Amino acid sequence: MDILLAMNALTGFIVACVVLWLAGCSISGPTSIRTSRTNYNDAIARTSAEQLLLNLVRLRYRDVPLFLEVSSVTTTFEVEVAGGMGIETTTPEIAGVDLDGRITLSERPSVTYLPLQGEMFVKKLMTPLETETLVLMYHSGWSLDRMLKVCVRRLGPLVNAARASGPTPAVVPTYQEFFEAADLLQRLWEQGDLELGLATSEKGPASLVIRFDDEARGSAEVSRLKQLLGLPASMELTGITASQTEITGEGVALVTRSLMACMYFLSQGVEPPERDVQAGRVTVTRDDSGAPFDWARITGGLMRIRSGDAKPEEVYASVEYRGTSFWIDDGDLDSKSTFALLGQLLELQSGSARGSGPVLTLPIGGG
Repeated sequence: MDILLAMNALTGFIVACVVLWLAGCSISGPTSIRTSRTNYNDAIARTSAEQLLLNLVRLRYRDVPLFLEVSSVTTTFEVEVAGGMGIETTTPEIAGVDLDGRITLSERPSVTYLPLQGEMFVKKLMTPLETETLVLMYHSGWSLDRMLKVCVRRLGPLVNAARASGPTPAVVPTYQEFFEAADLLQRLWEQGDLELGLATSEKGPASLVIRFDDEARGSAEVSRLKQLLGLPASMELTGITASQTEITGEGVALVTRSLMACMYFLSQGVEPPERDVQAGRVTVTRDDSGAPFDWARITGGLMRIRSGDAKPEEVYASVEYRGTSFWIDDGDLDSKSTFALLGQLLELQSGSARGSGPVLTLPIGGG
């Protein structure tokens, strides 16, 4: 009787172990992918936004920026199935069988960080954006005025806050007529009277071509553009060729910003706490009368990074720096759009620079 009972118990134990093992496989398969992939995606997206925000704040304080990219994420799921069996016999006719089983699922991720630094990345940061990049961003859906205000430093005689392409200037930069021209071009685009393209040349980089619809060539917007760009009022303006090299006919000079200059420009939208202003930790820009200049007049529709002792609950991204919270409001759609534009430019510019620094791989314990 004892032998028969033990054999039946052993068979049941083996069956139980198989069931546990199959259950463990089902848990560690599709279920683990559904839960972990979304979590990693969310964590990388959130921390990338925080890192970009941190670097904008650093530039406002004239501190050195640093990008630490997530080069790879590797994770291993382990399923451990364990069980035990005990038989207790009190009499030849009566015996008890105890079965014990458990499943342990563990995750062991490894994250590889790559500092974006060295000669290759410096070139990517400091080299002016290519005309092709502007057209690519335009065809990706970015508004023309936002792209021009962030990425272009000069269009013909119009200067776009050139002094703000580096550390915060002490005097107010020139920007008004450039912003007016950018707004006019945006209005023409919204009316369907404008299209953007490229004109290739064997002599140098491609030129940015702005073509006007036939009915728009005599409009008040185009007439004002000719005046702003210094083109003859009598000229039948079919379009504008903005070139980084040769200027002929309807052409005007185009000077783009580097990625670092774009970041410096947008860092003027950081609003530091008054204590840092009084302590001289940030530059105060002053107008001709000596009064502090409100940078929101330039960056207000592009980027606004607020600060305080504690961040509000509803924020898009936030960081702690120098004992202060800095954040972008979740409802500030203009800042969020410009922030996303800057993030895409960073990806485009730094893509070929990956691998230029030491690799740091960190195993993360899982449970």
